[in-house]
Amino acid sequence: MEPGVLLQTGLMTTIAIDAGGTYLKAGVLKNGILLPELSFIRPSHSNGTPEQIVGGLADLILELSTAYRAQQGIEEHPAGFVIGLAFPGPFEYESGISRIRGLNKYESIYGLNLQALLRDELTRRAELNSSMPWLSELAAAPIRLGNDAVLFSLGVSRLFPEDKMLCLTLGTGLGSTFIEKRKVVTGRSGVPATGMLYEEKFDGERIDDVFGSRGILSLGDSLQVRSSDDSVQNLAVAAQSGDPSAIQVWKIYGQRLGHMLRPYVAAFQPDKLVLGGQIAKSRDLFADSLLSALKPEQAELYYENDVLGQVFYGIHQLFHHS
Repeated sequence: MEPGVLLQTGLMTTIAIDAGGTYLKAGVLKNGILLPELSFIRPSHSNGTPEQIVGGLADLILELSTAYRAQQGIEEHPAGFVIGLAFPGPFEYESGISRIRGLNKYESIYGLNLQALLRDELTRRAELNSSMPWLSELAAAPIRLGNDAVLFSLGVSRLFPEDKMLCLTLGTGLGSTFIEKRKVVTGRSGVPATGMLYEEKFDGERIDDVFGSRGILSLGDSLQVRSSDDSVQNLAVAAQSGDPSAIQVWKIYGQRLGHMLRPYVAAFQPDKLVLGGQIAKSRDLFADSLLSALKPEQAELYYENDVLGQVFYGIHQLFHHS
């Protein structure tokens, strides 16, 4: 079967890696189905040299492919392998060039073509191990990159293929994607040209700074709720324990999130507002105030717990819909 047919039909084995600042989280999908027994977490070396970052990715790709071949009883090369990477932005995902800087991670690969560097490293290793001819096939596999928040949204979209969705990942910052019938929407129906909200303004501040963990901690400080070492999780536990000041932090957070989202929801009219990420795990503390602040606009609130799994399925979509 030709590679193009493999990509169109989904008959392939996808090596999927989510590259975080601390860890690389990886999995394998066979013909579009995630294999739960092949799940790896390794250090990302995100503050290392380009050689360390690329070397760590190559190590993990070889580890995954070797484990997959052993599990499947494959003696020859792994036909149909593709390699997909989820990376935070900013990143030129089509060309493979990193634009990440000022984030205390992956600084050393700024301006470099990660896609090309990774292929060169896999090729080098294949040449050093001529007794393993399947490595040459792996080194020639398609490599694609995508934004982690967008890939999460594409993963969720397979569950609701006909819906319009505004997907948010609430963590260190705010990731966002507008989806219509499994396609990413940009530059229309009230959606920013980038398709993302993080650089947009709310009350004069970057949305990313207001609605991620930094924003919640700042809100806690402004209300004099937080001691210097309290985390977002500490504020959530306090609110769940009935602390009225902590409860107020989360109520205001939900109100502000709803007010920020309201014009986008009014213009885009999503069927679902999808929440994922660490902060979304505390949604019971802010969901009511969020939905109230959205009025008169309405959208069904949907929580997705398995962010990583959906990112992996989104990585598969990078190839399946090409």
